[in-house]
Amino acid sequence: MRAMRRPRFNGSYLMVTAVMVAVIIYGSLYPFEFRIPLHGPGPLRMLLGSWANRPGRGDFVSNILLYMPLGFFSVLAAGSGASAWWRLVRAVLIGAVLCVGIELIQYYDVGRQTSASDVYSNVLGSAVGALAGIVIGGDIRWAPLRAMAAERFAALLLAAWIGYRLYPYVPTIDLHKYWNALKPVVLHPNLAAYDLFRHTAVWLTIAVLIEALGPRRRSWLLFPLFAAAVLFAKVLIISTVLSPAEVAGAGVAFLAWLCMSFSPRLRIVAVTTLLIAYVVAMRLEPFQFAADARQFGWVPFQSLTRGSIGIDVMSFLEKFFLYGSLIWLLGKAGARLLPATLFVAGLLLATAWAERYLPHRSAEITDAVMALIIAGIIAVMRPGAATAAAPSSSGAGSPPPALWRPADSRPKRP
Repeated sequence: MRAMRRPRFNGSYLMVTAVMVAVIIYGSLYPFEFRIPLHGPGPLRMLLGSWANRPGRGDFVSNILLYMPLGFFSVLAAGSGASAWWRLVRAVLIGAVLCVGIELIQYYDVGRQTSASDVYSNVLGSAVGALAGIVIGGDIRWAPLRAMAAERFAALLLAAWIGYRLYPYVPTIDLHKYWNALKPVVLHPNLAAYDLFRHTAVWLTIAVLIEALGPRRRSWLLFPLFAAAVLFAKVLIISTVLSPAEVAGAGVAFLAWLCMSFSPRLRIVAVTTLLIAYVVAMRLEPFQFAADARQFGWVPFQSLTRGSIGIDVMSFLEKFFLYGSLIWLLGKAGARLLPATLFVAGLLLATAWAERYLPHRSAEITDAVMALIIAGIIAVMRPGAATAAAPSSSGAGSPPPALWRPADSRPKRP
């Protein structure tokens, strides 16, 4: 039978791209309070007149990060029929049209500013994300990148954590800064039990992700090398310092990882349990509850739209890593996607409801909604999802792909 043509677009990735567009629009225009300026120059003239304005470093970097997922999923949504160059151009154009339109609308939005510097950073973020999508989504021969393509969501989780930990990504050659970054470890090594617990939980999760992305024979070596590189980078990057708990947590995680090497299944279950405990503790600390409950927020992402864009993006990256890792680990432990998602979303909703009694917390539905969105991304990025909807050339049906690869699976070398 004659082979059928490849679909021009991947429907699943196209849906995720549409969700990314909706999230950007929602976050950029909320709470949708518009007015017509009486003496303004107009949206287009305001945008063009700000072409030479220098943005703040934090806002510029945050706007790049905001549009990187859009570029990433836009490229994957284009399918493999078009050339890589055309998919890159199309993703950048989508980001450019979206950000220009939003900047023009923000001229009428109360509390927002129309700025060309946001367009520059958004277009750059779309391009960077698109390049990452081309690399991970292409026909890759180099083994490390081929492993990342096989475990795309694990690679995305690791990228989100790196983006959160190494913000604002700007190195410096100031020796005083290096010393200031090391002072808490060298001069004042105050090691709190809770801090050691949370860093150990996160580092163990990182170890699982690195094992999924790297060759099994070298996984014991890749994790300490990766941890050392991240800690060294924090010394070099401005506005970042090391903490004794972060350094000690990496060491404890590595020792625990080696002790559990005899049973990969036990290791996954132990890390999953530890991460669940940390997520609950993070959301309910310091466990000092008030007598009266505050109002619960049913509008998602409301708190993420009230702070600075830098803080909002960092908070989003941290939560994406924690909640996404939790769902992913539950899958590696044997749970299917729907029960794992319902468990994580229910856990987040329950702790959010308890946060009504905690001072200085925003008790709202945002994190539970994030878990549902993350589960949708996992479903789209799971191995075989890109080709599951495409009919085979023989016309015969094929069984649906598994929701997760087995924990010990690896793409084999040719």
